[in-house]
Amino acid sequence: MSDLVQRREARLLAQQTALARFGERALQSEDLQELLHEACRLIAEGFDTGLAKVLELQSDGRTLVMRAGFGWRPGLVGEVALRAEAGTLEALLLETELPVISEDCAADDRFVLPGFMQEHGVCAVANVVVAGADGKAPYGILEIDSRQPRRFTEDEVAFLQSYANMLAAAVERLRVGDELRARSIEVERLLRELQHRVKNNLQVIIGLMQLQARCAGTPETLAALQAVRRRVDALRLLHDKFYLAGDVDRVDLGAYLSELAGTLLRFHEDAPGRIRLVLEMGQQIVPPEQAAPLGLIVHEFVANSLRHAFDGSEGSIGLRLESARGGEVRMVLWDDGRGFPGAPSGGTGMRLMERLTQQLSARMIWAGSGRGTRLTLVFRPLPAR
Repeated sequence: MSDLVQRREARLLAQQTALARFGERALQSEDLQELLHEACRLIAEGFDTGLAKVLELQSDGRTLVMRAGFGWRPGLVGEVALRAEAGTLEALLLETELPVISEDCAADDRFVLPGFMQEHGVCAVANVVVAGADGKAPYGILEIDSRQPRRFTEDEVAFLQSYANMLAAAVERLRVGDELRARSIEVERLLRELQHRVKNNLQVIIGLMQLQARCAGTPETLAALQAVRRRVDALRLLHDKFYLAGDVDRVDLGAYLSELAGTLLRFHEDAPGRIRLVLEMGQQIVPPEQAAPLGLIVHEFVANSLRHAFDGSEGSIGLRLESARGGEVRMVLWDDGRGFPGAPSGGTGMRLMERLTQQLSARMIWAGSGRGTRLTLVFRPLPAR
């Protein structure tokens, strides 16, 4: 009697060990085929039967393919296909979705074993359904097979069903992961295509404005078209910044504004060599919806300074980006030109800057004197996704 108890305890320990090991693999593995094979190996060792398999139910609801197995001769896994028809073990299980146990298949008149199982000398079987998620059709069948007649206890059958339930959860996790990865790849492809079209459209708009500028009838019209073109170009630069970087949710504001200011300076007719650009830029990551209005504000300030602040003389334009109290960010724009009394007003560019400041929920502070102009903008950065 003591030997029988010891064998039962050893078998129970082996089964619990198999369940624990499989639970660990089920949480870590990203390879479904490897996971199913490991499930078969561990359950065959835990029940000491030497044979186990997973049958995957196909979309027709009647065909089952041996997706993984342990102890079978080579060439069967992935090739064996069984039909759940009357008189088969598979039909009996799928119709009831209850465990099907046979201690001696030769004496069981409910079904006839498939030929490959007879070739392997299978005498006893225990089958349970691997459930589908959220009311879906079952994933398939988990089966252990013994070459000798064998009695499976109620505890062992309950254990096998628990093992199958854990396998079902792992299969669903991997299935959902595969679907999400496939969707992510498709969304990324569509996003790249959209970004490319936006880039091309911005370039077309800039080209059209250049053509219109050549036909401008008055200096005022020409200046207005050039101003709008430069604003669109500022947006194009932002788009290129995160489009080429491949990160559409995060913009390095310091790098973007530095490049924008430098581009404006290089393309101004007489600024190169005469106007010096002073940059003191800390790194600040913001989403594009904040970077765009900030870039337009920088564009307006630098463009206005280049047009009005120096009267052909030498000078400097500066841009500083730094942290402020309470998690806010301070952006300071300045020049050492002729300055102005009070706050600027009236022009289209100034009205645009005011609207952009409101859009950012920021605070704008102007300071002007005979020694230059300074604009301080304080805003709270939005979290980059």
